[in-house]
Amino acid sequence: MNKKLIIALFLFGSLFTFQDAIAQIKIGYANPARVLSSLPEVEQVDQQIQALIEQSDEELAAKATELQSIFTDYESNMNNLSEQERVTREEELMEMNQQFEQDRESMMNNIRQRRSELMTPIIEKMNNAMEEIAAEMELDLILNEGTSTGDAIVFFANSEELDITDRIIERIQ
Repeated sequence: MNKKLIIALFLFGSLFTFQDAIAQIKIGYANPARVLSSLPEVEQVDQQIQALIEQSDEELAAKATELQSIFTDYESNMNNLSEQERVTREEELMEMNQQFEQDRESMMNNIRQRRSELMTPIIEKMNNAMEEIAAEMELDLILNEGTSTGDAIVFFANSEELDITDRIIERIQ
């Protein structure tokens, strides 16, 4: 009985200590997507990436047209080819198609890499502003208001003062 009383008192005391620790944590939240969408630098990056996509699409379309032409030519002449010539030609067409797919994947990777390169300094600028504001407001933690898919993480905030999004935007503009 005595052991149970000591354990109960210990748990009861721990509960208050834990509540005191939580009460002392200062938390803010921000919406990085809104911060980024408000920056003209991001619009410039989007324009550069769009131009790169259009250029890549033109190159791929030209290659696709050429590949289609070669395939159409093969189909129209395949009855005139020997079995060995047909097999060789089909292997060549398969290799050309694989090369086209590799080129397409490479272009997509280049676009993603270029976007990342262009966005890195902007994101660093936003993160620095966020850190400065957190230090000024003596925040222990900053939550992201939502996920990358748009789902809310912060469902309720007792005060709009906890939302530091506008402060971040003002700081970096």
